[in-house]
This record gives sequence, C-alpha cells and structure tokens, in this order.
Amino acid sequence: MQNDGTYAIYLRKSREDIEAEKYGEGETLARHEKILTTLAEKKKIHISKIYKEVVSGETISERKEMQKLLKDVEDEKWTGVLVVEVERLARGDTADQGRVSKAFKYSHTKIITPLKTYDPDNEFDEEYFEFGLFMSRREYKTINRRLQRGREISVQEGKFVGNIAPFGYDRKKLKDSKGYTLSINPNEALIVKEIFRLYAFENNTINSVVRKLNNMNLKPRISDEWSISSVKDILSNPTYIGKLTWNRRKQKKKAKNGHIIISRPRNSDYLIYDGLHESIIDDKTWKLVQEKRKQNMPKIKHSNQIQNPLVGLVFCEKCGKPMQRRPYNKDNKPAILICSNPKCNNISSKLYIVENKIIESLKIWLKNYKVDYKSIINSGFNNNDLIKISIATTKKELEKENEKLNKIYDFLEMGLYNKEEFTNRSKAIKEIIKSLKDKLQEYNESLFTKQKIRNEHETMIYTLENVFDLYYKLKNNEDKNILLKSFIDKITYLKTEKALKKDSDPTNFELHIYPKIHKLT
Repeated sequence: MQNDGTYAIYLRKSREDIEAEKYGEGETLARHEKILTTLAEKKKIHISKIYKEVVSGETISERKEMQKLLKDVEDEKWTGVLVVEVERLARGDTADQGRVSKAFKYSHTKIITPLKTYDPDNEFDEEYFEFGLFMSRREYKTINRRLQRGREISVQEGKFVGNIAPFGYDRKKLKDSKGYTLSINPNEALIVKEIFRLYAFENNTINSVVRKLNNMNLKPRISDEWSISSVKDILSNPTYIGKLTWNRRKQKKKAKNGHIIISRPRNSDYLIYDGLHESIIDDKTWKLVQEKRKQNMPKIKHSNQIQNPLVGLVFCEKCGKPMQRRPYNKDNKPAILICSNPKCNNISSKLYIVENKIIESLKIWLKNYKVDYKSIINSGFNNNDLIKISIATTKKELEKENEKLNKIYDFLEMGLYNKEEFTNRSKAIKEIIKSLKDKLQEYNESLFTKQKIRNEHETMIYTLENVFDLYYKLKNNEDKNILLKSFIDKITYLKTEKALKKDSDPTNFELHIYPKIHKLT
C-alpha cells in the first residue's frame, strides 16, 4: 500500500476485554494501539488521528468517539480507518450496522484490519464486510446471554456482580475465587443503621428522616444532601440483611423520536438470594420497616389523585393498622373511615366528620397551648434562667482557675516552685480547667437547644393559626394531606359504640393527636 492519503485508528474495548482485564490480561486499548501502529508502519501509512472509545456501549448513541469517527468518515476526511477487527465498528442493531456500512461505502473509506483490507468499492469486499457485521451481532447476543447467565449464577452463589457497592459497603475481591463480595464500610454503615433506627423506632416519616440526616450533616456518598428517593432505596434494599437481588432493575428499551431510550425501572418480581457478605441490619428491624412502609403507602384506586386527606395519618387505636377511606357506591352517601384490618372491630365513622373533628380539636389544643406557652414565657423564672446562672458561675470559676495557673508560672520563674512541683500543680489545675470548659460547652449547647425549641414553638403557633384559615380553602385532598402531615406525626382513632339512632352523636369516637412539636420546658 502506498503512503499517500490520510488514515485514522479506531480503538474500542469489548465486554470480553473488560472481563479479561479484571483477571490481569493487560490494558486492551494500549495493546490494540500497538498492533495497529505496527500495521501502519508495515504498510507505510501515516496515522493522523486515534479515536479511543473508553466505554463499551451497545449502540452508536452510547459511543461518543464512534459518533465523531462516523461524522469524519461521512465528511470524507479519511482514506482508511484501522481497526483490530470489523466487529469493533458496530455490534448494535441492524440500523446501526446499516449506518456504519453506508458511511464507509458512500465516502469510499477503506477499513484496514491485520487480517484483511475492506474496499467498499469492491462488491465482494462490501458483501464480506456486511456479513461480518451481521455475524458479529449474532455473536454479541450469544456472548451477552452467556455473560448474563454467568452473572446470575454468581449471584446465586452469593457473589456481588455490580460495579458500585451499595452505600454502607465496599466492593471486595474474593480470595482464592473469581468474583467479588461486599465488606462493611464502618462509617457508611453507621449512617445506614441510623436511617433504619429513625424510621423504625422513632416513628419518623421518610421526609423527616431525610431532614434529620441533612441537619446532622451526614453526607451520602456522591451528592451533598440526602433525598427522599435515596433514603427509600436504602430502606427497601435487601442487601442490608445479607441478601442479593437479581433483575431488581431490569433494563427496558423504548423507541422515541428515532432514538432508543434505555431505562431501568423497579421490578417487583425480582429474585433474592443469600449473599456471602455480612448484614448491617437485623431481620427484626428489616421486617418492622417493611411493614411500616406498607402501612404508609397511600391506597389509591381508579385515580392518580388522593381521595383521602387523612391518608397515612390516622391509625387504629386497637390494632395499629392504618385507617382507610371506603367510598359508598350507592345513594351518594359520604365515604367512611374504616380500619384496614378486616379482623378488627373498631367501628367506622364518616370521613368528613372525623376530618372536621380533627380540625376542631386542633383549634382547642392550640388555644390551650398558647395559654401554657405564654404563662411559661411570661414567668419570672424558668429553666433557661437556671442554665444562664450555671454559665455565669462556671465562667467565674474558670477565671479563678486561669488566674491560679498564671500564678504558678510566676512562682516557677521566681524559684518558689521546683520543676516537679510546678508540673504536678499545673496538671491538676489544667484538669479542672478542662472540666469547667466541658461544662460550659454543655450548658451553652443546652441553652441553644432550648432556644431552638422555643423558636420552633413560636413558628408552630403561627403556622397553625394560618392553617385553620387555609385548610378548607384547599380544593385538592393531596394538598390538605401534605399540610396536615407538616405538623402532625400521627392520629389514633377509637370507636366502640355504633350511632344507631337518629339523634345519636356521630362524633362518639376518640382521637389522640400527636403533633410534631417538642415538649415545652
């Protein structure tokens, strides 16, 4: 071959190359580059550009360097392109293969491999090239099926096949065996445990768990703050109880505007296997969390809109199950609020009556709360005053001890203390100073916390006063639900007698409302 014209090299890793690199077979692109540059020297051609694809995408849309190469080929920039084999150019579907074939054919660009040079102007070479692409696609599918089967077998053996370990774990190579497992990351595992504890045992919603994590400045692995979705993923991931899943997020493809869109939606019908790794969460906590998540999931039927403004808020006083809305299908009767446990004998009530009673009760509670709050604030002496006195006393003691420390330095310089006496005396005083500083910090933190709680109370009072004006102006039940959940943790409902007579009290039920507010001290 003559050395005129312009030539380029295209390098791309296959999936087999990536697997081989894991077991020490060397860096693929460097090895292939050496093969092709040696070939170029042998054929006395000059290489003007090297395209290096560092991803193993199935389609051209996933391969940025391939897109650049095809554009340059279509612009007739190259006389020929060197690749280790034609399969490196396209292993996608027939549309991708057709695009590659047409680009080289109509630009009259040669494809040069160590085994053969393909001239698109030669009819036999063109057929041979297209046949090679077709066979490579079939081979790709076979290899992909084999790889997926091998990955599933690895999961069944308890091995971790993902590239990125879940939060709380590190990916760890197995000794004397192929594959990987998970090892606990101590710092991240503490956060995972805290997430489960806050949700399972402190009656927090997922939203409040997120808020508390961010307030404590506990960072996730990648982003700056926790989100509802990231906490949900952790609470629903069986990896934390020593399990592994298969096909939990199954890949789905969809054609849109001429492009293939790949998504990985959650799949409820996934498989679970025992993993080789150690669990972070115990089974009891896991089951408690899953049960609570089921209870807090709003039951929405026939519509995407929430029909019950109290969903996820009201629970049965008898059995603890969530109360749910049940509509009447006949006579346009109002919907009722009933326990979701069919075995429970807690008596139902009309939903709108319970809703009105909750708002009415909150108004009474707020009125009494404002009186209590005002009496504590206006009292001449309270717990905060005690803390301030403790701070002032501690500061005075600290000043005295610092003066003593300064004096013994003076005594040392004056020769009244020898070195041993000075060391013993200064050590004793420094220990007292440290103890006083610790106390001072504790008092200041307590004062800050109490002031923070007081601010929360003032905000809560202001919010509730506005809520009552706003609530019945809202037409959307979902907005009402969000508003109630912003200041109510939960409500329990109990009714033991049916209101059978016409003049019976329809509000003969008990409600226990638990606001999201700290105890006022």
